[in-house]
Amino acid sequence: MVKSTSAKDEGELLEPRPRDRTPRPHRLVRDEEGHLWRIRELTFADAPPSLVFESEGVFRRVRHYPTNWEELTDVQLYALSWKT
Repeated sequence: MVKSTSAKDEGELLEPRPRDRTPRPHRLVRDEEGHLWRIRELTFADAPPSLVFESEGVFRRVRHYPTNWEELTDVQLYALSWKT
């Protein structure tokens, strides 16, 4: 019989991975139907940052987007949300 052990069993404490708590820019945009969207750049696990579009009950993640996304117009930025 093999008994599994963890670092905790051995008396060691594992250090949590540090999180990037740097404030990141975000935008609020209304679509043509009046829904409010929060748009921000987020990093998931070890992947490059993504542009995340959040609205009530909807989440879109765009992995490839222009570095100057903050300078896009509201219409251009919302259109980008469909390019997942």
